[in-house]
Amino acid sequence: MSAPRTVGRWLARHQVLLGGLLLAALLMPPLRRALESGMATHMLLQFPALIVAGGLLAAGLSPVWRQRLDACNAHGMAGLVFVALVLALAMVPRLLDLVLVDARIEGLKLAGLLLCGAALRMSWQAAGTVVQGFFLGNTLPMMAIAGTLYEEAPVRVCNAYRLDEQQFVGLALIWVASALAALWLAQVGWRLTRPHREASPTAAR
Repeated sequence: MSAPRTVGRWLARHQVLLGGLLLAALLMPPLRRALESGMATHMLLQFPALIVAGGLLAAGLSPVWRQRLDACNAHGMAGLVFVALVLALAMVPRLLDLVLVDARIEGLKLAGLLLCGAALRMSWQAAGTVVQGFFLGNTLPMMAIAGTLYEEAPVRVCNAYRLDEQQFVGLALIWVASALAALWLAQVGWRLTRPHREASPTAAR
């Protein structure tokens, strides 16, 4: 058995452990303060890391809870709507300021992003191409618009961060939205052409 396959299986079996370790590291005061001290590290590192941690921890859900949640999440729509709402709130400048000074808002942010990761894990495959496209067609333009506002605003929209940080994050959000859209379209294109590629050798014979 190849080493990459062995590592992949080990990671798959220990997702909850990895998610717990990642969350514990993110909650350590020195690292948390360091990430939240800059707008780029706050939004572009801490936010995705919390989402990943939530997705990993969701692997530990019991089959009973999975069935209950799946019953309320037909075609992944409820989960993806929740994700879209959380991401929209996460980009509100006022909330970015509040999480630095209000422990309650900080707790809600942590819980929301962790649940966001869990909802993505449980909803993405169930959603299928059409619902995925609808979700991304609403979420990614929203991200790009927020990025444009951050980049072009003549004044700071977040009191806790510098104007140059804000402009960098704005540009980064536009690039991230564009990259995610391109990756999803490439994946859909590959998936749609795969049956044709697999049938070609048979047809040739």
